[in-house]
Amino acid sequence: MTSLSTSAQCSSDSAGRISSEQITQVRPKLPLLKILQAAGAQGETFTVKEVMQYLGQYIMMKQLYDQQKQHMVYCGGDLLGELLGRQSFSVKEPSPLYDMLRKNLDTLTTPAAAKRRGQCDHQEKNGRRQCSHAAQLTAQLQKFTTR
Repeated sequence: MTSLSTSAQCSSDSAGRISSEQITQVRPKLPLLKILQAAGAQGETFTVKEVMQYLGQYIMMKQLYDQQKQHMVYCGGDLLGELLGRQSFSVKEPSPLYDMLRKNLDTLTTPAAAKRRGQCDHQEKNGRRQCSHAAQLTAQLQKFTTR
């Protein structure tokens, strides 16, 4: 198992197809798993999308978002803040969240799942390579914090 990274998540061969090393399931480390379980997660392995959904549910459940500026998450004094090493973050700039996920998720590789995932569209943002599905995950988190 290796730590999740955007570049590993988006690794592709020269033909633009995702390699057989592409991941589909992740295993959160214990502190993150506790957060996910507090939001209703069961089991020990999830897709990245599920992790983001549970994080959004956790933020909503604990009311960590600002009522006026709902893109702001204030997590100081919470386990999420400890994992992030921050008092707050904005879902409009989720790089601290992605950094925390890279450190706290181990990937599980399955070749069959890699075939189902299709292609990964890469984007350059702030000099960092990202998959279009990373943007979708950000949108998913924003959706949870604007309810």
